[in-house]
Formats: sequence, structure tokens, C-alpha cells
Amino acid sequence: MARLIDSTSKTIIPHLEIANTFFRRFVGLQFRSSLPPESGIWISPCSSIHTCFMRFPIDVWMLDRNGVVLQSKRNVCPWRIVIAPQGTHSIVETMIDTLSLPDGQRVLVSHT
Repeated sequence: MARLIDSTSKTIIPHLEIANTFFRRFVGLQFRSSLPPESGIWISPCSSIHTCFMRFPIDVWMLDRNGVVLQSKRNVCPWRIVIAPQGTHSIVETMIDTLSLPDGQRVLVSHT
């Protein structure tokens, strides 16, 4: 397990799952009924996602190699495809309205 922190070392997601293998990236949040409060999933490497077989909407943040937010998508419903902008290296997914990260903010994944 890991956590997502901002550039001032403030924890913004205390329970962050790591999806950095083919299988974990492939499965992602499929078939789950929800995510626990204050949790999310970090998918790396990743340049696009789908929400097929998901049962709930999510918020999505697309990050470059340095953890800078390039773009976000709010309330992405099941059965959608999100193509991230060029330069995206990883994606963070959370329940809707869990987090607010402006474009240009830098975040870090801290392994605990």
C-alpha cells in the first residue's frame, strides 16, 4: 500500500493501491462495488483507461513522469474510455468528489 502526497508532503490519499503490473493494471477497479473512503488506485505506466465492467463513476487524474497533473476528468461513468493527453505516464482514480487537484499541481506516490 502507498499514499498520495502533495509537494508539501501533505497526505491527500492515505490508502493508494499500486497497479504497476500487467494484471493489476488490467483488472484495476473492474467488478468492485466501490472504493473505500480516502482511497484510490495509481495505475503506472498508463496513458488511457476504460471503465468497462465498473459499477460506479470515478474521478481521474492524468500525471506526467514527474507527477504533475496534466488533466483531470470528473464523474467518469461506467462503460467509457478516457484517452489521456500526450505526456501522460500514470493515472490516479478515486471515488467522485474525493479529491481536488488542479492542473499543474505536483503529487508524489509514497510507498509505506
